[in-house]
Amino acid sequence: MVKSRGPGLFKVPASFENTLKDRAQINEVNISSQRLYRPAFEQRIELREQKLKDSHTVDPVDRPFLKQVYRLSENAVIFDRNKNESAAGFGRILEGHLYIDGVAFIISSEIRDVSDPKYQQDRIEYLNGGMKENQLDTRPAKLAELKDIMSRLSGRKNDEIPTQPGTCISEGFIRDGNGQPKENITLVYPHTPVFSLSVSTNTYLGDPTSMLERSHEIQPYLTEVKARTLRKGKIQIADFEADEWLNVAPSEKSANNPSAQLLFNAIANEKIVDFRHPIIDLTLSNHALPPPAYSDAELVEIWDRITRSFRIRNNAF
Repeated sequence: MVKSRGPGLFKVPASFENTLKDRAQINEVNISSQRLYRPAFEQRIELREQKLKDSHTVDPVDRPFLKQVYRLSENAVIFDRNKNESAAGFGRILEGHLYIDGVAFIISSEIRDVSDPKYQQDRIEYLNGGMKENQLDTRPAKLAELKDIMSRLSGRKNDEIPTQPGTCISEGFIRDGNGQPKENITLVYPHTPVFSLSVSTNTYLGDPTSMLERSHEIQPYLTEVKARTLRKGKIQIADFEADEWLNVAPSEKSANNPSAQLLFNAIANEKIVDFRHPIIDLTLSNHALPPPAYSDAELVEIWDRITRSFRIRNNAF
C-alpha cells in the first residue's frame, strides 16, 4: 500500500496503519487529527467549551480561565484559554478545533498576552529583562497563523495522494501557503507483535555531521548492548543521499538470542536540511516486543522494500 507523509510517498504492507495522530508541528503550531462522525465532533466542542468555562484558577487575578471564543464557522472554533489552573493568565493557549472531510483536527499554539492592565508589573519586568514590545502580545499574530493553517487543512485517507503542493499529516493534508515553515512530523506504523516502523521528517533540525560521521560516538553504545552490524553505509532514499546502519542485538528478555533486538536506522539530508530537502529519519525497532520471527536476511529484505520505495510526491513543492 502506498502511504503519503510530508512531501514523500512510500510503500508498506496494507496492515500497517499509523498510530501516532498528534506529532505534526508547523512552526510552533501543534496539530492532531482523528476521524469522527460529525455528531461526535459537535459533542466534543460542546463539552470542551463547557469544561473550559467551568475551569478555575488558583489565583483569582488569572480568571476567567476561558478568555475568549472565536467562532469561525459551524465547523471551526478557537478557544483562547489559560494553560492550566496555576499558570499565569498572560501565558495562554489558542486551541482550535476544525471539522472537515470527516476528520476532526485540534490545532494549538502557546501565546503571551500582557496587554491587560492587571499584568502591568509583569510587563515592566519583561521589558526590563530585554523583551521587545512586539514580544509582549503574540496573540494577534498567533491567532492569524492558526486561522491560516485551518483554512489550508483538509481531511485525507492515509493512502490518498494529494496533487497540490503541501504536506501530508496523519488523516490530513496542509496545502502550502506563503513562506517555507518549519515542519516536524512523525508517524509510527506498528506491525505487532514483531516490530514498529517510525518515519520522521523535519525541515530545520539539521546536524553538522551525518550519522556515519558520528559513528565513533554511537559505537560505544552498540558495543555495550552487544550489537552486530548487518549493514552500514551510504544509500539513496527518495533520490537523497542517506546514511544507513542496520544492527541487531540481544535483549533483556532474550539475552541468548543475538537478533532479539532490532536497531535499524537510516537518515537522509541530515547536513543540508531545508524546506526542499527535509531530513528523512527511518527507524525499525521492536522495543518491548518479543524477538522477531524473521531471520536477519528477511528483516533486511523487509527494510529494503520499504526504504527503497520512498520517492518525492509529484508537485510536492
